[in-house]
Amino acid sequence: MRYLRPVPYFLPLVLLCSCVKPAQEVAEEIGLAPSGCGSDGARVQVDLDGSSFCADAQITAIADGSSAMITGIGLLGSTFTIQLDTLGVGVHTISEVANAIVFAQTGTPYITVGDSSGVVTIDQHDASTGRLKAHFQARVVNEMSGTSKPISGSVDVTCLQAD
Repeated sequence: MRYLRPVPYFLPLVLLCSCVKPAQEVAEEIGLAPSGCGSDGARVQVDLDGSSFCADAQITAIADGSSAMITGIGLLGSTFTIQLDTLGVGVHTISEVANAIVFAQTGTPYITVGDSSGVVTIDQHDASTGRLKAHFQARVVNEMSGTSKPISGSVDVTCLQAD
């Protein structure tokens, strides 16, 4: 019986597997995703309990003059939506019914719950150009498991005007 040495077969397999890059890194290298997070007027960044998200697949921002809906979708499937019930510059409360947040990460939804989940600060809103800049900090809950996590982030978008 002939004995085969596993090293010549095993070593190339290990080396091949060790060179696999994460999907995000590959998308950046071939130009499907920017190496940074968006650009001025097209940026949605979120940090959920230390895990960062950048809307690098699609951003939709629609305003009607007094409110706005901003949605960012990532190449790996995560989705973030914030409903801004006021566009006035300043600090506003985030709650279940006003300025609400929904974030879905790997199929797990997190939402704002209660009367005061956090705050959103509208830094700039230019109605003539549609430019909107804001940052937020809140607490979101996964209603399926009851897990509560801190969420923070910023948006810098150009909103389409809905009539």
